[in-house]
Amino acid sequence: MHVPKYSLEYLTEYCQQYKSELRVLTYPCGTKTCYEKASILGTWNPLNVIKTFYLESSIDHCLYAVVIPETGCFIDKALIKEQLELFDAEYLLKAQNLPKNMDYGTCSPFITKDDLQEFGGKVKYLIFDTETLILKKHENSLDDFSFGLDDRFSVQMNYYQCFKMLKTHFHHLVIDKEILNLSFKEKFVRKKGVINVSYQFKTLNYRTAKFINSIHGYGDVSITNDHIDELNLPDILTLSKIS
Repeated sequence: MHVPKYSLEYLTEYCQQYKSELRVLTYPCGTKTCYEKASILGTWNPLNVIKTFYLESSIDHCLYAVVIPETGCFIDKALIKEQLELFDAEYLLKAQNLPKNMDYGTCSPFITKDDLQEFGGKVKYLIFDTETLILKKHENSLDDFSFGLDDRFSVQMNYYQCFKMLKTHFHHLVIDKEILNLSFKEKFVRKKGVINVSYQFKTLNYRTAKFINSIHGYGDVSITNDHIDELNLPDILTLSKIS
């Protein structure tokens, strides 16, 4: 029987050379979201489950892979456009054509040479968040990445080590930018000596998301999660408006 070659040997080669920890997991069923993975893994923190989603340029249709932890908030595409210094008329939208061996829910940063623009593919950059890289490097914890080939598999390694591995293999294609920012509304009410402070977050950086996650389960806390994946929304809700 012919076994297809996916050219992902660089994962094990890097980890063997630099003594970096690497695990490959199989799940009893397919998973589509970071929260499903965290739930199956038991006490696993969703912030240690990394999601990769591909954005497509409206002009040349190249792909930008955004690799970030699951903070629970949607990503700010306008900020990514600003960080990448794209043209004013250019905008980013949900990728219509993913790299080979990937589908929505299994998207992965582990691409192959054939996925690159210079070799006939569409991937232009793999983008990691700068602040998250700094903090994850010092945490040195394992993070869970989709493998891309099958939604019942995942690869576990440190976020920072994943960046270093991909940077070693793909060089200038792998970059870091400040793509997770903090945007919120605060409501402060003092009534009869009782202070009530509420926040509504539009976007979250890793540091704040970690703090919020750390206080869950203490005090009188009510939590409601919809766990909706931004890239699973209908196209009509994710396409940018053209004036």
